[in-house]
Amino acid sequence: MLLANSLHILCFGDSLTEGVYLGAPHPHPYSIALKAGLEKAFPTFNITMDNQGVSGDRVTSPPGGFLPRIQKAYEEVHPHDPYDWAIVLGGTNDISVEYSPDDIYRALQRVWAVPLNHDTKVLALTIPECGWDDSPITLHGDELNKLILKHKDKDYYTFDLRTAVPYRDLPEKKRNELWGDPVHYSPKGYDLVGKLLAERLTKLIQAQIVDDEPQNGEGRTELKKRGPSPG
Repeated sequence: MLLANSLHILCFGDSLTEGVYLGAPHPHPYSIALKAGLEKAFPTFNITMDNQGVSGDRVTSPPGGFLPRIQKAYEEVHPHDPYDWAIVLGGTNDISVEYSPDDIYRALQRVWAVPLNHDTKVLALTIPECGWDDSPITLHGDELNKLILKHKDKDYYTFDLRTAVPYRDLPEKKRNELWGDPVHYSPKGYDLVGKLLAERLTKLIQAQIVDDEPQNGEGRTELKKRGPSPG
């Protein structure tokens, strides 16, 4: 239930969440444009972002740190400022060192379970395309993405990032604008990702919001007990 027009979002993942790319002096995470888009859609809301992207991290553990990191976030942050949504993007680093899509998917399920078990809705993202033909990401990424998109769970939703911001299907000029290297976006690319995620979340949130009749001069915004269908 969303009360007092507040919205707290966890952006969780690896370098693609941190917002880095080859040669960049400073990260430029998608959460910047995501927050701006949500603030435009919900101007009366107090919207906060917790960006926990760590470059090089993996989902599968050991050695991956996704599961202990998200557990720590819920132990330390969530009790004080509960997350309404967790946006999870992971698996690129795992598949690049040839963990199997099935193993990565099982590890992702353990990661998703942490927010889901704390009444946080999950928006799981597919892993982006890769510009290297012989990369395991190119060879096996679609297998992992199909598993992410087909997964069903209460309060689990998806966004097909790989299709929304492609690499190979873009004209060269556009690709150079949106991609900083064959694996990571440029600042403009991260901004586009944030914009698209804001549009996806806006639709999901609007589908849940019920504006109650004002009581004692004060309005109240709540989430429906029954939210939109996952997917």
